[in-house]
Amino acid sequence: MAQRRLAEALQLSRDLVIVECSPDQAEWAEEGSCPPPSLTAPHRVPLSRDSHGVYSLCFAPDGGQLATGFGNGAVQLVDALTGLPGPSLCPGHHVRHAITAVSFHRLKPGLLMAAGADGTISIYDLPSQYPVASLTEKENEINALDVCRDGSTFATAGKDRHIRLYDSQTNQLFHVMEAPDFMAGDEFTPRSGHSRRIFALCFHPTELHLFLTGGWDNSVKVWDKRVSKGAQSMLNGPHICGPGIDVQRDQVLTGSWVPHNALQLWDLRMARLWQNLPFPGSPTQGEFLYSARFCSANVVMAGGSGTCGASLLHVGTGQVVGGIYLPNKPVHVVASAPGGQLVAAAGAGGNLHFAELS
Repeated sequence: MAQRRLAEALQLSRDLVIVECSPDQAEWAEEGSCPPPSLTAPHRVPLSRDSHGVYSLCFAPDGGQLATGFGNGAVQLVDALTGLPGPSLCPGHHVRHAITAVSFHRLKPGLLMAAGADGTISIYDLPSQYPVASLTEKENEINALDVCRDGSTFATAGKDRHIRLYDSQTNQLFHVMEAPDFMAGDEFTPRSGHSRRIFALCFHPTELHLFLTGGWDNSVKVWDKRVSKGAQSMLNGPHICGPGIDVQRDQVLTGSWVPHNALQLWDLRMARLWQNLPFPGSPTQGEFLYSARFCSANVVMAGGSGTCGASLLHVGTGQVVGGIYLPNKPVHVVASAPGGQLVAAAGAGGNLHFAELS
């Protein structure tokens, strides 16, 4: 029953998606495809807290700003159009933990949420640049946070393997999808919670109630926030160690911290592998991806520690569109602005880079 409802919801969202090409691509559109994309030369943006490393990125809904989270708990905005550093919302401290997730509030674009490995969620008012709320998940390290499509709910996940759902209007916790307690003798099944810590959480962009999680237990689980307990389905295999899950229509993109076949596309309806994407890793260093994102229907982006860089690939051809390479530093996170025209990558030593996809 749950699987059928999932398939019906995905088919509905698929019917609503319209793939567009720009006006100057009309002749390609008539043939059912767009011209091969290309990536401009990456531009680095030096930031004052680069030495602490960047662990999270998120573009604003209008693409005009990029929020960055640092390893010392600092949060800073960057003007995505000019590439200039913006205001600092939190200066951070050497005893603070990393900001592992940042997300703009969908109902109130003037608010930014930042989650840290110390279990704290801070909500900042962007016009005043002051925090307006703070939540704490005791004895948890938050590794992932995302907001659902209509902005009514945000969810977190991390070290304790529980998934927490919050009301975005009141910031109140309203439900916890608890992970199995092995010490208490709870049964572990493919549809129970994760058996090891969670590093990624991603809401479906068009299907209101669906979201996905993944972590160290070599699985990605699909959840319906209307269902109090139990995953709807599971993708078996991805070893997720960062923000390495993205979803578009009925396709799931995963970036795994493994040496080979790290970048994969999955069929969400059938819960099975669809395609291994040829990420350009070194035979000696491997691929080892931390982060992966859709840039458009045909282009994906991923980065990690194997190549110390991020690459963009065309899904249909496997062709490398372009790359952002850091000086012997791993990429922790990649991001794509709405519309997919602007991309960013950052990691150890900061090394925030922007590039444009044309």
